[in-house]
Amino acid sequence: MEQKKIVVIGAGVVGTCCALEAVMRGHKVSLIDPRAPGTGTSFGNAGSIAIGSIWPSSTPGLWKQLPKMIIDPKSPVQTRWSTLPQMAPWLARFFLSGRPSRIADISAALAALAQTAMPAHTDLMKQHGIGGIMEPVGWLKVYPNAASFQKSAAERAAMEAAGVNTETLDEDELRQLEPNLHRRFKIGFFQPDNGFVTSPLKLTEAYAEAFCRLGGAIFPEEVRDFTIGADGPSQVITDLGMHDCDMVVLATGAKSQQLARCLGAPVLVQAERGYHANIIRSGESLLRRPTVIGDVGCVIAPMADGYRITTGSELSTPDAPPDFRLLRRHVARAREALPGLDGEVNREWMGRRPATPDSLPVIGRSPRHQNVLLAFGHGHIGLTLSARTGQIIGDLIDGNSPGVDLSPYRPNRF
Repeated sequence: MEQKKIVVIGAGVVGTCCALEAVMRGHKVSLIDPRAPGTGTSFGNAGSIAIGSIWPSSTPGLWKQLPKMIIDPKSPVQTRWSTLPQMAPWLARFFLSGRPSRIADISAALAALAQTAMPAHTDLMKQHGIGGIMEPVGWLKVYPNAASFQKSAAERAAMEAAGVNTETLDEDELRQLEPNLHRRFKIGFFQPDNGFVTSPLKLTEAYAEAFCRLGGAIFPEEVRDFTIGADGPSQVITDLGMHDCDMVVLATGAKSQQLARCLGAPVLVQAERGYHANIIRSGESLLRRPTVIGDVGCVIAPMADGYRITTGSELSTPDAPPDFRLLRRHVARAREALPGLDGEVNREWMGRRPATPDSLPVIGRSPRHQNVLLAFGHGHIGLTLSARTGQIIGDLIDGNSPGVDLSPYRPNRF
């Protein structure tokens, strides 16, 4: 096929996978981001290739809980009074997406991508000799009692309908799987087919190194503008230069809204902020796999550099200062859940997940410019869907069918 000049904007795991896929198909590809690959929001996730994450963030009746979310410091979903006016357009769409009539459609659209997420990663890693980063240990969620377990019944039903492989564990089975967890946990919900990336940064770096080995070029620059010709953007203008292009792929996460509008796509993307703390590990790991503490809303993930404790979500403006109070409470609860978790905290981190109101990513062509492709808004599952998104973008670059109906992810659905 004809070689094209492709500029991919954004070097998170999604953008890096898009760039790698494009260069694998023989195109001349430039990857632009002021930060090194994988060092932004992609750095801080819980490491799961979460093929069962098909339940939207907005659910029926959630709007009734908004006052509690604002005033309750223990709520897994946080927001602030001061940011609500700026977030109003996004929140209105968010709550509308939680109607019962929309839940099944959203879950089906997420499942259509998630069910191929693992083979997309394993194939990509195999092609480039990447090993020792992902482990096939699954994903576990634990509960103290049946009442707590029942709160996630609708989500489990959606997984079952989508054919996700799951197992409900009794107390003895839970102990066999994770013997070091506190005895208060009586029920486990296990997804055995999930992969666990023990260092999300190293995986993105490995994909970026493969991209460079194939002739791709990385530019640590910040995009400022575009030169728009008769057929769409012909140049990407940065703070340090200009890059000619036949096509542009926009994958800038939570920062995508402004650039997308410049390129003819009026999308709605909100920074759904997430936090993590890293606890130093000495000796053998107390956990074998990422484990969600169901009644608390945090995850304990045994990463390569320590135990990563991740929080729920904070809906806020992108530039609001971080608030580590909820994270610190979660660290204390994690130590209770996993006796022996007594190392020091050597990192507190905040990232900005790119969240759309309907929990579906934006994947497809700009409504205005056919040579602009959009790939962002993956929310909590950017790592999960990154390799599959790269395949889809590669097919669109080449003018091929991506093998999935892209209408649920279309940029102009807002």
